[in-house]
Amino acid sequence: MVEPPRGATPPSAASPDPAATGAQAAAAYLRQLLLRPGRYRRKWEQYSERSRQGQINQLAVADVLAHYLWEHPRNSGDSDVLPRQLKDTSSRALSGKLLSKSALALFMDAFDLDALERDQLMKLWEGSARVRVLSGPVGIRDDRARGLGPPKYRTLSLHDHHYLGPDGFPVRHRNLQVIEALEDGIDRVLYRADTNAVAVEVLQGAYGLGGPVRQIGDGMFAVDMLLAKNLTAGETATLEYETSFHYSVRPSPEFRRIVVISLENLDIRVQFHPDSLPRAVVWAVWDGMDGPIAESEPVELDAQFAAHRFLRVAQRTVVGFHWDWLR
Repeated sequence: MVEPPRGATPPSAASPDPAATGAQAAAAYLRQLLLRPGRYRRKWEQYSERSRQGQINQLAVADVLAHYLWEHPRNSGDSDVLPRQLKDTSSRALSGKLLSKSALALFMDAFDLDALERDQLMKLWEGSARVRVLSGPVGIRDDRARGLGPPKYRTLSLHDHHYLGPDGFPVRHRNLQVIEALEDGIDRVLYRADTNAVAVEVLQGAYGLGGPVRQIGDGMFAVDMLLAKNLTAGETATLEYETSFHYSVRPSPEFRRIVVISLENLDIRVQFHPDSLPRAVVWAVWDGMDGPIAESEPVELDAQFAAHRFLRVAQRTVVGFHWDWLR
C-alpha cells in the first residue's frame, strides 16, 4: 500500500555486479524479516539460549534449516544433517556473501514466508542497482503498517511525475498506477494526500470519485477513486490521474513518496521550470514519515530540468527528492 506524495545519479568508475547487488539486497531484506518481532523471529529464537538486540543467532537459524531438511530432504544426507553443518550456510546467506537461489528457497520454505515476502525476495535476488527495501530507523513503524489492516490490492507499478511552475510552486502531479487485486470485489482505490488544497482528476481506469475529499488524520486527507470495473483476485487495472495544487505559500522544497507497506516499480520524476531552477538537488531517504533526512545523494538535472529515479522495489520507506533554491 502506498500513500501519495508530501508536498540520474552521477556515473561511477565501476558498475556493481548485478548478481552481487541482488544477493546483498535480498540478504538485507531477509535479515529484516528474521529480526522483526513476529513468527519468523520466534521460529529461530526457540533454538537460541540467548539473543542480542539487533543480532541474529546464526546457529539458531541453522537449527531451523536443519529441522526443515529433516522433514523435507532435498538431497542425500539432508535427513541427518546437523545444525552446526549449516551454520556457515546461514552466515554466508544472511551476510549476502553467498546467497544462491537454492539457499534463498531453503530459507523461504524453512521459515514459511508469506507469498508477498517470497515475491519481494525473488525480485530483489534477481538484482537491480535501484532496489531499496528499508525498514527500522529509516522506515515506517510496525504499528503504522499494522494499523492499515491487510492490503486488498497491491501496486505493480507507479509513475510519480511532479511539475513545478516558474514561481517554484507545485503546479500539477500526474500518476500512472497499475494495481492487482488480492481479493475479489475490489471496486475502489484510496487516494491520500497531505493537504486539502488539491483537485484530483481521474483520466482513465476509474469513472469518478466516491464523494468529497475527507480528513482521515492530522493533516492527511483522502478520497476514493471508483474503478471502472470490479476486480477479482489476480485481476489488474491501470489508473491514470492528475492532481493540481493551489498552495497559498510555497511548500517545503521536496517531493516525498511514502510507502507504508510495499510497492514495486516506482518511477519518481520531478521537473523544474527553467525560470526557477534549484541550486542543488539530492535523492533522499527520510527517517520515517516525520523524521529528518537520513540518507542523501546528489542528483544532476537532465536536459528537461528534471530529476529522476527508478526503484524496482520499495518497502516501508519514505523516499524522494529534496532541493535548495537559488534564492
